[in-house]
Amino acid sequence: MSDEEILTVVRDRCVSILKVHPSRITPDARLREDLDADSLDLAELHVAMEDTWGPMPHETLAGVRTIADVLGRARLLAGTRA
Repeated sequence: MSDEEILTVVRDRCVSILKVHPSRITPDARLREDLDADSLDLAELHVAMEDTWGPMPHETLAGVRTIADVLGRARLLAGTRA
């Protein structure tokens, strides 16, 4: 899966879960501060990523603060599933 495909998947999932405009999903956007994500939103994002890339440890999204962090985790998952 290419970086562009990963970005598209992450953006689509974030737009759906966080109910924000796609233009707000930028690498430097902070999940909690800029996109108003709460713990339930992050849990939903975890499930959405599992739906795409398969089961992953619960701590996979622990410590993510920005969209760039989510993209980094997604790249690792996509690489291990390729």
